[in-house]
Amino acid sequence: MTPKAIQAVINHLAELPGIGPRQAARIAFHLLKLPKHTVERLASDIITLKEKIKVCPICLAGFEEEHDSKTCAICADTKRVKTTICVVERESDIDPIEKTGVYKGTYHVVGENVDVPEKEAQQSIKQLLERIAYIQKQLPKEKQKNMEVVLAMNATVEGDALALYLEKLIRPLGISVHRLGRGLASGAELEYADQQTLINALENRK
Repeated sequence: MTPKAIQAVINHLAELPGIGPRQAARIAFHLLKLPKHTVERLASDIITLKEKIKVCPICLAGFEEEHDSKTCAICADTKRVKTTICVVERESDIDPIEKTGVYKGTYHVVGENVDVPEKEAQQSIKQLLERIAYIQKQLPKEKQKNMEVVLAMNATVEGDALALYLEKLIRPLGISVHRLGRGLASGAELEYADQQTLINALENRK
């Protein structure tokens, strides 16, 4: 029988994305074999993560506060195209898109669970719609249609369902809604896509 202290760690690890019970158990037993100071440093870094990383009130991505900054660096960058919003499922999807160097707009993290009401994903979608409405109000009426939302979902069943759901909500607002061009293999996740594939998908969005 697994000792309670180890089982407690396994249970916590199994709640993390992409980690099943077996993987959680392997990690827990690996931690047990590490020197005490290594585990203490890991625990300290996790606490620091929670203390120093804040959620950007605009795009909902995590960022480290510096010099009393209130938003992430991308949202604060005056050179970014504020009228173009790339909607992603996870914060980890932003970095590979940034590395392509071809996208100059901003982002919005909506989460992955769109079918469960009253959850964080629903709130993030509500914030996205409010953000779009706010930007539209700042634009002359003739330029409002030039606003663009790029739905950069994973090429999975869940990602496709989320993209369709968001498209139905956003299209009535009278702005352009595009999805990534077909370059990602079916079932592929954005954060694991190679750079050239992402460049093609972004440039051929439709």
